[in-house]
Amino acid sequence: MFGQVFNAQLIAEAFGAGATVLILGGLGYLFTDRAGVFNITVEGLLLFSAFFAAVAAGELHNSLAGVLCGVAAALVVSIIFFAVSIWLRADIIVVGIAINLLASGTTVFLLSNFFHNEGLYQPAGLQTVPAVSIPGLSSLPVLGPTFSNQSLLTYVAWLTVPLAHILLYRTPLGLRIRSVGENPEAAATVGINVQLTQFIAIMLCGLLCGIGGAYLSIGPLGGFNRDMSAGQGWIALAAETLGGATPLGTFISCVFFGASQGVASNMAAANIGASQFAHS
Repeated sequence: MFGQVFNAQLIAEAFGAGATVLILGGLGYLFTDRAGVFNITVEGLLLFSAFFAAVAAGELHNSLAGVLCGVAAALVVSIIFFAVSIWLRADIIVVGIAINLLASGTTVFLLSNFFHNEGLYQPAGLQTVPAVSIPGLSSLPVLGPTFSNQSLLTYVAWLTVPLAHILLYRTPLGLRIRSVGENPEAAATVGINVQLTQFIAIMLCGLLCGIGGAYLSIGPLGGFNRDMSAGQGWIALAAETLGGATPLGTFISCVFFGASQGVASNMAAANIGASQFAHS
């Protein structure tokens, strides 16, 4: 029983399918959080991008086009979020909730009116992002499955962790983002454009959430299901907070949540197997 739950596949699940969306969503929220923007639209961004990535990949038969359309959709929604909440100064929490609700309703509406199915989009020609193995690392004991047959977007998610650290702590843009988040008035007095900096942070969030949403629908599983983000955007926010609003801390928290999901699925499979054995 123990070996069925805690095994090499669990490690692969924790770093791969279980954590990829959380890493991208958590790091996206991290940029806005450090810029002083309480951006709770991550759930909606994931859902919008997942839908448009699936449709583009299915209709154009090209997974790259799917990823690009998913990112574009998330960026457009992020621009709307910035315009209404930051530029027009509407209540940022209300705007975030509205976008999340809009994502759920709009995707169902589009599914129903264009594809005559309110719950599923899974055409025969839909192409998913390729899965690859890293030579050498994929043959390691225990850790081998972690580097075997992972979606390219999973490796992109891993790569964003050091890139986010470098951007935040080793570049002028990162310094401006952190300065605006800590004290926007002081940042403005030294010539930093607060709204522009927050806009850039929101766009970075949209970019990463767009990739995360594309992973949901054209990663290992090809197709879009109604409300398929299933709360992962909210978990990403929790992971960023648990990780102390740092890239490495967020990554570790996301892996922890990914492992929790893997333990749950492995325990369910082990219980089913034990039940079948008992009745045989």
